[in-house]
Order: sequence, then C-alpha cells, then structure tokens
Amino acid sequence: MLMKKHRVVLLCAVLAALTGACGKSNSGESALIPQDLLHHRFVLVSSDGKDFSANKRIPSIEFNEGLRISGTACNQFTGQGHLAGNILTVKQLASTKMLCVDPDLNELENLLQRVLSEGAQLRLNGQNLVIRQNGHELLYKRNDWVR
Repeated sequence: MLMKKHRVVLLCAVLAALTGACGKSNSGESALIPQDLLHHRFVLVSSDGKDFSANKRIPSIEFNEGLRISGTACNQFTGQGHLAGNILTVKQLASTKMLCVDPDLNELENLLQRVLSEGAQLRLNGQNLVIRQNGHELLYKRNDWVR
C-alpha cells in the first residue's frame, strides 16, 4: 500500500515538472477541465456589479461538445473555446449583429467579446460561474435546460 502511494506521489511530481501543475492552477485552485462545463447552461446574474437578474432578457452562456461555446445577450453568439488551466479563450466569436435597444446589453456584448477573445479566468463554485479578466467580473448562475 505504501509503495502505491509513493508511485502516485512520484507520478504527480513528474507530471507537475512536465506541465507546471498537478491538478492545480497557478492560483492554487483546482484546474478546470472541459467536462466540468460540458452540457451546462449559465444565466448572467451580474456584470461588474451591475444586476442583470431582473432583466427582461437575461443573457446566457452554454458549453457544448468539444468546448463549443454558445449563448445570448441581445444577439446570439457561438465560438470554439480553448481551456488551459482556468483560462478560457474563444478567439473567433461569431455573433448576429443586431443593435440592442438596451445599452447595458450592448456594453455586455462588447465586454464578453473582448474578455473571451483575450482569455478569461474561470472559477466554478457550486452553481456559480465567475468569468474574470482585467478587472471585469461576470457572475453567472447554472440554469441547465434539463435538471
């Protein structure tokens, strides 16, 4: 039994040396893997402290097979995500191009486009997903289609 434990510790040490981590991100949090997000839908609660939970149209983001990202704000968007540790990057986010009547949704769409294309830090805490980048924080709550 002791020998098995030493092998696991040794394997973890080798993986850490090769990858720079062993199940932890640089911040000490457990690194996310695509399966943590797969088939989950999240609705926006707030963006930089601005409450969106009472909006007539609540923005959402979904994580599909192969880390394909889709969602809505005023427009619908989709793109191929890449997850490295806890950093999500969506280099090419395609979107419909309607002008939103709600200026807060216009601002949110621009922010989301910028944050995802530059790479955003994700934190999954129970039902909440936090997306952070350069002082911006988007707080989402899980709201899957099927429960």
